[in-house]
Amino acid sequence: MIVIVVAIILVFVILLAFLSKKARPDSNNIEEKELARQSFSYKDKSPGGCYAMFKAISGLFYYEIKPQVVTKPFTRTYTKDATLSSTDYNLYILVADKLFISPEDASNMMQFAAAGNQLFIASNQPDSLLLTELHISIQDEGIFQYMTNADQRYVNKRLAPDTAFSRKGIKGGSYITSLDSSRTTILGTDAYHRPNFVRVTVDDGAVFLLLQPSTLTNYFLMKDRNMVSLEKQMAYTHLYMDHVYWDEFYKYQNYRQSSDFSEWQVLMRYPSMRWALWMAVALLLIYLLFESKRRQRIIPDRPPLVNNSLEFVDALGQLYYQQHDNRNLSQKIILQWQEFVRTRYYLNTTNMDNLFAEALSRKSVMPMNHIKGLLQDIQHIQQTKRVTDEELQVFYKKIQTFYINTK
Repeated sequence: MIVIVVAIILVFVILLAFLSKKARPDSNNIEEKELARQSFSYKDKSPGGCYAMFKAISGLFYYEIKPQVVTKPFTRTYTKDATLSSTDYNLYILVADKLFISPEDASNMMQFAAAGNQLFIASNQPDSLLLTELHISIQDEGIFQYMTNADQRYVNKRLAPDTAFSRKGIKGGSYITSLDSSRTTILGTDAYHRPNFVRVTVDDGAVFLLLQPSTLTNYFLMKDRNMVSLEKQMAYTHLYMDHVYWDEFYKYQNYRQSSDFSEWQVLMRYPSMRWALWMAVALLLIYLLFESKRRQRIIPDRPPLVNNSLEFVDALGQLYYQQHDNRNLSQKIILQWQEFVRTRYYLNTTNMDNLFAEALSRKSVMPMNHIKGLLQDIQHIQQTKRVTDEELQVFYKKIQTFYINTK
């Protein structure tokens, strides 16, 4: 009788352990295959996407900046985007499970960072070319990665008390085994105190390498206060950023690309796609051959429409002249100028203080004294109740000088 009772208890304990393992309470009943699928895409709202990170990034800098999505290789963007290659306050964010880059990409990434920019790379298996440039060696858990948890800890004591963040259900990342201590600073570790988040100084800029990209997914960041982990990572970057770029190219690459990459090369790589393209070209030629014959009479020319824009501007000017409301007209000019600054230089015009004047002077390549004089006139107009004709004329000339001489 005792043996039967013990056997029943053992069976009950085994079933309870099995059911608790299948339930995975920390996974919120999300299927294991769904957790394993990590796209790291900025549009993906599933557990393995980076939608939460992409939406939160814009509010982590002094000026709210919407990240610009990049869908081309780094070399192509770096050589064709004048802003990315000329300014020195850019942040390029790259999140991928496995990172494959060309030799030209590795060289241009280092050149990009050396100019004063910052490159933030989160990858479980970075390309060996990049690791060679950074003088870093890494190691991963191999098949045992799925037996660990996604943990991220920070070594800076000033970040206390929240210096450790974790979430069960997603695989752990890699860790660094050797580095160049003369230019590399350890910023974070995993649960075993192995470095997995570092900053590598490259001349005037830096490269941030995070070997735990799972901590940037929706599933990790939406757990309790794990969003603070992202805030601490971005706190190491520049507070004032001219542009933020979000890479959507490398996360879909399964092998190293050649330097002469092109969209046509990708399409022609697969036989079925190649045949479909050639058939589409053939059908297009046949259509042009049979449809090129004119089927209707020639349509007679019609006189072009009259452009009444100048007449409208003249009528609007006459209206303001008759009312002689100089202050109202000045306010309209100020609103138009603020919209120009926001759309062209991505600056917030709510608080036009000294920091705003310095940023506008740097981006528009205008002397600081001209910018401050213009801001003083704007402040005077907004505070006064009457604007004379002479004041309106002087203010209008300053505005036009700004439009003509800015870059």
